[in-house]
Amino acid sequence: MLNRIADLPGWGELSSRNLAESIRSVASEGVPLSRYIYSLGIPLIGTYASQLLASTYGSIRSFLSALDEASLHDENEVLGQSEEVVIPPLFAALVGEADGSGKVKGIGPAAISALLAFSKEEVLMKAAKDLANVLTIHDDVSRKVVVSESVEDDDDESQKTTKKPSPLKDMTVVFTGTIPGVSRTLAQKAAMELGARSTPSTVSKSTSLVVEGEDGGKKATKARELGVRVMEYVEFMKLADEP
Repeated sequence: MLNRIADLPGWGELSSRNLAESIRSVASEGVPLSRYIYSLGIPLIGTYASQLLASTYGSIRSFLSALDEASLHDENEVLGQSEEVVIPPLFAALVGEADGSGKVKGIGPAAISALLAFSKEEVLMKAAKDLANVLTIHDDVSRKVVVSESVEDDDDESQKTTKKPSPLKDMTVVFTGTIPGVSRTLAQKAAMELGARSTPSTVSKSTSLVVEGEDGGKKATKARELGVRVMEYVEFMKLADEP
């Protein structure tokens, strides 16, 4: 097997040995829960969000059970767009309804939507469970819900909450082209979570920012002609993943 890998373009004997050693290491020592969650490739669930999820649920069993439960619910119900809102366990902890401690910082509607979409994909869920069955996945020792910080003054006049920065605050953001692995709806939700005022489908003089995906086309060209800032989708995804 090593000889086969070494013969592949861009590989060699040293690279193939390093790969084999990494595989043996993971197989024998296992991986932390956050690394497992990140490896699933769920859109908008980057390294920071993976750490938050691991800290919130603590074990692979709790995380997968919550996903199974979440798959039974409609997205509109979960995100509060129906008359009767039913929050499955996965999201109850994330939106601060599990113990009344407040929201998990860094997990917003777009990330929740991505988790829900993943939970409903049978093939992806099976792959996630199969991977969990062959790996040793270590529990998160920090096991706690990370909550928004609040400071209350001595007179109880007001309560100040530290919120996630809003790099797109009050911006009108237009998306063009394709963002790999992320639907347009999900990307627009992420922009709103980052503070955007609106996400229209057309570019105009009032547009603040255009996020250009693959094959951006005419919208990106028009934006540049109008002097509107154009952001590569990779940069946008980094913003969405920041704490």
